[in-house]
Amino acid sequence: MKERSSEVPTDLYPELAVPGGLGEALIREAARHGHDVGPMEPVEGFAPAVAVCRVRGEARFAVYATNDDEREFRIEISTDSGWPWGAFGSTDSLAVVAAILHEWCEGASTGQLRREWQLLADDPLKAAPPGRVVSTAWRLTLERSRVIRLGDAELAEALHARPALRVFFPWPSHGQFSLLSSTADPFHNELPRVIPTMDGLWDVVAVGSAQTPSRVLGARLGADDAAALVAANIPPGSGPAVEGGWPEREETV
Repeated sequence: MKERSSEVPTDLYPELAVPGGLGEALIREAARHGHDVGPMEPVEGFAPAVAVCRVRGEARFAVYATNDDEREFRIEISTDSGWPWGAFGSTDSLAVVAAILHEWCEGASTGQLRREWQLLADDPLKAAPPGRVVSTAWRLTLERSRVIRLGDAELAEALHARPALRVFFPWPSHGQFSLLSSTADPFHNELPRVIPTMDGLWDVVAVGSAQTPSRVLGARLGADDAAALVAANIPPGSGPAVEGGWPEREETV
Protein backbone atom coordinates (compact mmCIF):
# COMPACT_ATOMS: atom_id res chain seq x y z
CA MET A 1 0.00 0.00 0.00
CA LYS A 2 1.34 3.40 -0.97
CA GLU A 3 2.28 5.46 2.08
CA ARG A 4 -0.06 8.38 2.63
CA SER A 5 1.60 11.76 2.52
CA SER A 6 1.85 13.71 5.75
CA GLU A 7 3.15 16.81 3.99
CA VAL A 8 0.83 19.75 3.41
CA PRO A 9 1.38 21.65 0.12
CA THR A 10 1.71 25.14 1.58
CA ASP A 11 0.91 26.78 -1.75
CA LEU A 12 -2.54 25.12 -1.70
CA TYR A 13 -3.15 25.17 2.06
CA PRO A 14 -1.14 28.05 3.60
CA GLU A 15 -3.31 28.16 6.73
CA LEU A 16 -2.40 24.56 7.57
CA ALA A 17 1.31 25.36 7.92
CA VAL A 18 0.94 25.73 11.69
CA PRO A 19 1.69 23.41 14.62
CA GLY A 20 -1.32 21.13 14.86
CA GLY A 21 -2.02 21.26 11.13
CA LEU A 22 -5.61 20.92 9.95
CA GLY A 23 -7.11 20.47 13.42
CA GLU A 24 -5.57 23.63 14.82
CA ALA A 25 -6.45 25.58 11.68
CA LEU A 26 -10.11 24.52 11.99
CA ILE A 27 -10.26 25.46 15.67
CA ARG A 28 -8.77 28.88 14.89
CA GLU A 29 -11.12 29.48 11.97
CA ALA A 30 -14.16 28.62 14.10
CA ALA A 31 -12.91 30.86 16.92
CA ARG A 32 -12.67 33.79 14.48
CA HIS A 33 -16.46 33.57 14.21
CA GLY A 34 -17.01 33.09 17.94
CA HIS A 35 -17.51 29.33 17.78
CA ASP A 36 -15.96 26.55 19.84
CA VAL A 37 -15.78 23.28 17.92
CA GLY A 38 -13.94 21.44 20.66
CA PRO A 39 -10.86 19.23 20.37
CA MET A 40 -10.11 17.55 17.06
CA GLU A 41 -8.88 13.96 16.90
CA PRO A 42 -6.65 12.19 14.36
CA VAL A 43 -8.11 9.99 11.62
CA GLU A 44 -6.65 6.51 11.68
CA GLY A 45 -4.12 6.00 8.89
CA PHE A 46 -3.59 9.71 8.24
CA ALA A 47 -1.24 12.34 9.62
CA PRO A 48 -3.10 14.97 11.71
CA ALA A 49 -1.65 17.62 9.41
CA VAL A 50 -3.99 16.50 6.61
CA ALA A 51 -6.95 14.71 8.25
CA VAL A 52 -8.82 15.21 11.52
CA CYS A 53 -12.21 14.38 12.98
CA ARG A 54 -14.61 15.36 15.75
CA VAL A 55 -16.58 12.60 17.47
CA ARG A 56 -20.09 13.01 18.91
CA GLY A 57 -21.29 9.71 20.36
CA GLU A 58 -21.37 7.25 17.45
CA ALA A 59 -21.29 10.07 14.89
CA ARG A 60 -18.12 11.44 13.36
CA PHE A 61 -17.29 14.58 11.38
CA ALA A 62 -14.07 14.05 9.41
CA VAL A 63 -12.17 16.52 7.23
CA TYR A 64 -9.41 15.63 4.75
CA ALA A 65 -6.93 17.89 2.95
CA THR A 66 -5.29 15.11 0.93
CA ASN A 67 -5.67 16.54 -2.58
CA ASP A 68 -2.19 17.56 -3.72
CA ASP A 69 -3.38 18.79 -7.13
CA GLU A 70 -6.14 21.23 -6.17
CA ARG A 71 -7.16 22.95 -2.96
CA GLU A 72 -9.94 20.84 -1.51
CA PHE A 73 -11.30 20.12 1.95
CA ARG A 74 -13.26 16.89 1.76
CA ILE A 75 -15.98 16.36 4.38
CA GLU A 76 -17.37 13.02 5.56
CA ILE A 77 -20.07 12.93 8.24
CA SER A 78 -21.53 9.72 9.65
CA THR A 79 -25.02 9.55 11.16
CA ASP A 80 -25.83 9.45 14.86
CA SER A 81 -25.96 5.64 14.64
CA GLY A 82 -22.48 5.52 13.12
CA TRP A 83 -23.71 4.78 9.57
CA PRO A 84 -20.89 6.08 7.33
CA TRP A 85 -23.12 7.43 4.53
CA GLY A 86 -24.55 10.49 6.26
CA ALA A 87 -23.25 13.51 4.38
CA PHE A 88 -20.31 14.26 2.12
CA GLY A 89 -18.99 17.49 0.70
CA SER A 90 -16.10 19.28 -0.93
CA THR A 91 -15.08 22.92 -0.68
CA ASP A 92 -11.98 25.06 -1.04
CA SER A 93 -13.04 27.21 1.93
CA LEU A 94 -11.87 26.34 5.44
CA ALA A 95 -14.42 28.87 6.75
CA VAL A 96 -17.25 26.84 5.18
CA VAL A 97 -15.91 23.65 6.79
CA ALA A 98 -15.74 25.39 10.17
CA ALA A 99 -19.31 26.69 9.81
CA ILE A 100 -20.70 23.24 8.97
CA LEU A 101 -18.68 21.68 11.78
CA HIS A 102 -20.07 24.24 14.25
CA GLU A 103 -23.66 23.41 13.28
CA TRP A 104 -22.90 19.70 13.60
CA CYS A 105 -21.36 20.24 17.05
CA GLU A 106 -24.56 22.07 18.02
CA GLY A 107 -26.56 18.92 17.23
CA ALA A 108 -27.60 19.30 13.58
CA SER A 109 -28.33 15.96 11.90
CA THR A 110 -26.83 14.94 8.58
CA GLY A 111 -30.25 15.40 6.99
CA GLN A 112 -30.52 18.95 8.31
CA LEU A 113 -27.03 19.76 7.10
CA ARG A 114 -27.70 18.39 3.62
CA ARG A 115 -30.85 20.51 3.36
CA GLU A 116 -29.05 23.67 4.47
CA TRP A 117 -25.76 23.26 2.63
CA GLN A 118 -26.04 22.65 -1.10
CA LEU A 119 -22.50 21.31 -1.30
CA LEU A 120 -23.42 18.30 0.87
CA ALA A 121 -24.81 15.06 -0.58
CA ASP A 122 -25.59 11.57 0.66
CA ASP A 123 -22.95 9.97 -1.57
CA PRO A 124 -19.25 10.87 -1.86
CA LEU A 125 -19.27 10.85 -5.65
CA LYS A 126 -22.42 13.00 -5.85
CA ALA A 127 -20.57 15.47 -3.64
CA ALA A 128 -17.50 15.59 -5.90
CA PRO A 129 -17.14 18.91 -7.74
CA PRO A 130 -17.86 18.86 -11.48
CA GLY A 131 -14.89 17.44 -13.34
CA ARG A 132 -13.57 15.61 -10.26
CA VAL A 133 -15.77 12.53 -9.96
CA VAL A 134 -13.14 10.20 -11.43
CA SER A 135 -10.25 11.67 -9.44
CA THR A 136 -12.35 11.54 -6.25
CA ALA A 137 -13.18 7.88 -6.87
CA TRP A 138 -9.50 7.09 -7.36
CA ARG A 139 -8.48 9.04 -4.24
CA LEU A 140 -11.02 7.21 -2.09
CA THR A 141 -9.94 3.91 -3.61
CA LEU A 142 -6.25 4.49 -2.94
CA GLU A 143 -6.96 5.77 0.57
CA ARG A 144 -8.95 2.57 1.24
CA SER A 145 -11.98 4.58 2.27
CA ARG A 146 -14.87 2.74 3.87
CA VAL A 147 -17.39 4.78 1.85
CA ILE A 148 -16.57 3.38 -1.60
CA ARG A 149 -16.35 -0.12 -3.03
CA LEU A 150 -12.76 -1.32 -2.84
CA GLY A 151 -10.73 -3.72 -4.92
CA ASP A 152 -7.28 -5.18 -4.45
CA ALA A 153 -4.97 -2.42 -3.16
CA GLU A 154 -1.88 -3.46 -5.14
CA LEU A 155 -3.82 -3.74 -8.39
CA ALA A 156 -5.58 -0.40 -7.82
CA GLU A 157 -2.23 1.33 -7.33
CA ALA A 158 -0.75 -0.35 -10.41
CA LEU A 159 -3.69 0.76 -12.56
CA HIS A 160 -3.66 4.31 -11.19
CA ALA A 161 0.09 4.59 -11.74
CA ARG A 162 -0.53 4.65 -15.51
CA PRO A 163 -1.82 8.09 -16.62
CA ALA A 164 -3.67 6.56 -19.57
CA LEU A 165 -5.77 4.47 -17.17
CA ARG A 166 -6.47 6.92 -14.36
CA VAL A 167 -8.85 8.91 -16.60
CA PHE A 168 -11.30 5.98 -16.42
CA PHE A 169 -13.71 5.32 -13.56
CA PRO A 170 -12.46 2.60 -11.17
CA TRP A 171 -15.07 -0.10 -10.62
CA PRO A 172 -14.03 -3.14 -8.54
CA SER A 173 -16.72 -5.80 -8.14
CA HIS A 174 -16.66 -9.42 -6.95
CA GLY A 175 -12.86 -9.46 -6.98
CA GLN A 176 -12.65 -8.17 -10.55
CA PHE A 177 -11.50 -4.68 -11.51
CA SER A 178 -13.02 -2.73 -14.41
CA LEU A 179 -12.18 0.72 -15.70
CA LEU A 180 -15.39 2.28 -16.99
CA SER A 181 -16.08 5.04 -19.50
CA SER A 182 -18.93 6.51 -17.43
CA THR A 183 -19.32 7.22 -13.73
CA ALA A 184 -22.98 6.28 -13.27
CA ASP A 185 -25.70 4.02 -14.65
CA PRO A 186 -25.86 3.26 -17.53
CA PHE A 187 -22.24 2.23 -17.15
CA HIS A 188 -20.09 1.63 -20.21
CA ASN A 189 -17.11 -0.70 -20.31
CA GLU A 190 -14.64 -0.55 -23.21
CA LEU A 191 -11.37 -1.60 -21.59
CA PRO A 192 -10.20 -5.12 -20.74
CA ARG A 193 -11.29 -6.37 -17.33
CA VAL A 194 -8.82 -7.68 -14.73
CA ILE A 195 -9.97 -10.93 -13.09
CA PRO A 196 -8.32 -12.68 -10.11
CA THR A 197 -6.92 -16.20 -10.39
CA MET A 198 -6.93 -18.82 -7.65
CA ASP A 199 -3.24 -18.25 -6.89
CA GLY A 200 -3.33 -14.48 -6.29
CA LEU A 201 -2.47 -13.42 -9.82
CA TRP A 202 -4.55 -11.77 -12.54
CA ASP A 203 -6.05 -12.56 -15.94
CA VAL A 204 -6.72 -9.70 -18.35
CA VAL A 205 -9.85 -10.35 -20.41
CA ALA A 206 -11.10 -8.32 -23.37
CA VAL A 207 -14.75 -7.34 -23.05
CA GLY A 208 -17.05 -9.32 -25.32
CA SER A 209 -20.05 -8.05 -27.26
CA ALA A 210 -23.04 -9.47 -29.11
CA GLN A 211 -20.78 -9.91 -32.13
CA THR A 212 -17.52 -11.01 -30.48
CA PRO A 213 -16.85 -13.28 -27.49
CA SER A 214 -14.63 -12.21 -24.63
CA ARG A 215 -11.05 -13.42 -24.86
CA VAL A 216 -8.09 -13.74 -22.52
CA LEU A 217 -5.31 -11.31 -23.43
CA GLY A 218 -2.96 -12.42 -20.66
CA ALA A 219 -3.07 -15.03 -17.90
CA ARG A 220 -1.58 -15.29 -14.40
CA LEU A 221 0.01 -11.85 -14.41
CA GLY A 222 1.27 -9.74 -11.55
CA ALA A 223 -0.47 -6.43 -10.82
CA ASP A 224 2.02 -4.27 -12.75
CA ASP A 225 2.00 -6.52 -15.81
CA ALA A 226 -1.80 -6.71 -15.77
CA ALA A 227 -2.03 -2.90 -15.64
CA ALA A 228 0.45 -2.60 -18.51
CA LEU A 229 -1.59 -5.00 -20.63
CA VAL A 230 -4.82 -3.10 -19.97
CA ALA A 231 -3.10 0.17 -20.93
CA ALA A 232 -1.80 -1.41 -24.14
CA ASN A 233 -5.33 -2.39 -25.14
CA ILE A 234 -7.23 0.88 -24.74
CA PRO A 235 -9.51 1.13 -27.79
CA PRO A 236 -8.81 4.14 -30.02
CA GLY A 237 -10.95 7.11 -29.01
CA SER A 238 -11.75 5.78 -25.54
CA GLY A 239 -11.63 8.03 -22.49
CA PRO A 240 -11.68 10.04 -20.48
CA ALA A 241 -14.76 8.78 -18.62
CA VAL A 242 -17.87 10.92 -18.91
CA GLU A 243 -19.45 12.09 -15.67
CA GLY A 244 -22.87 10.54 -15.26
CA GLY A 245 -24.43 7.76 -17.29
CA TRP A 246 -23.19 6.74 -20.72
CA PRO A 247 -25.10 8.81 -23.30
CA GLU A 248 -27.45 6.90 -25.56
CA ARG A 249 -26.35 6.92 -29.16
CA GLU A 250 -28.95 7.81 -31.75
CA GLU A 251 -29.43 5.02 -34.24
CA THR A 252 -28.98 5.96 -37.87
CA VAL A 253 -31.71 4.80 -40.22
